[in-house]
Amino acid sequence: MGVKINNMINYVPILKWKRAEQRALQELTDKSGVRPLLELVMPTVSLYKKIEKVKVKKTPDEMTSEIVNKFKQQKIIEIPEEILKSWGKSEVYVDFTLLHDPHDTIQLKLESIDRILHIGIEKGLNLIPVVNLNDDKRIKEAICELSGKHNLGLCLRITQSDLTDVKTLNEKIDAFLLEFNLGVATTDLLIDIKAIDGDIGQYSFYFSLGQKIENLINWKHFIFTSGAFPENLNDCKFEELTPLPRVDWQYWLNARKNKHVRMPIFSDYTIRNPVFKEALQYFDPTTSIKYTHEDNWLIMKGKKRKFDLYLANANLLVGSKYYYGSDFSWGDAKISEKADYFKKYIKEKLQSGTGSNEDWIAWCINHHMMLVLFQIANLPVPSVTSA
Repeated sequence: MGVKINNMINYVPILKWKRAEQRALQELTDKSGVRPLLELVMPTVSLYKKIEKVKVKKTPDEMTSEIVNKFKQQKIIEIPEEILKSWGKSEVYVDFTLLHDPHDTIQLKLESIDRILHIGIEKGLNLIPVVNLNDDKRIKEAICELSGKHNLGLCLRITQSDLTDVKTLNEKIDAFLLEFNLGVATTDLLIDIKAIDGDIGQYSFYFSLGQKIENLINWKHFIFTSGAFPENLNDCKFEELTPLPRVDWQYWLNARKNKHVRMPIFSDYTIRNPVFKEALQYFDPTTSIKYTHEDNWLIMKGKKRKFDLYLANANLLVGSKYYYGSDFSWGDAKISEKADYFKKYIKEKLQSGTGSNEDWIAWCINHHMMLVLFQIANLPVPSVTSA
């Protein structure tokens, strides 16, 4: 049976459950008030195989089969241990939506839900499963049954498309709660509108629709998620520091000034685009630094495989007015280390020690989460009270 540890939430970062995200969470020095939502993803495998010592690219079917087998035989067992190592036994949301098997995705999800949650229970973890309103009925049944039996809690995730007809949405929510004998007081509600652009009207439109959900004030927790980090860095230039507006944060701040039924908890996708494209895992990313500042992400664009640019840009960042200091977060401390190392790297013409793409993503996500927590902790009391 789950033992509830912390009921206060200030921030819900949504993280794809990959190594960089795991390290960023593990090294988060202030975990109070944070409840991450972990989106489980399929593992990666090598693109090539050897046939008589010759390197040959695998077929799509071979890749798919290997990925699914690796997830079933290895990752399902590893995931609870990874969560324990990175997050301990504090409460965390777990979402199974992105898992897939071209032969039987529903069965893969059912097996994952059953095994991961049971292993988590055995380890004393506080895994709160996430159910999407439009999930297959078998998925809903499996999650709700385990949640009720083991007192895990539950998070209902609403999407942008669900909000297009609020009357129908309220009817679907009522039907869902009734079918599985759930109460709003013991269920968390998360609205996720995913990617947003610079049009505040888009955000305000869906934010307002979310306020029309019935019994909004009575849900255990109410969370509103959006993500503004771009799909790619094509609009950023090399050798220039490019600011990209954090409109997901700015729009949420603006919403605090207005009258509302219930102000939601802030949630974002950190320095990731909300839309997960699995194929991109197999392409070399640019060696770019994505550093979160007060109202912007500061992009120092690199090039593919040019790892020395990480050091050069780290040196520039640490010497700039935008750097928060090595004591601000684990990620900042690591960036400072690389800035110091840059002089030695250049002088001695070294070839290693730049840090990998995984390292830099972990450091920048860690910095982002610490900054959001700092910003939320220092918010002024809203001048307009809730309705």
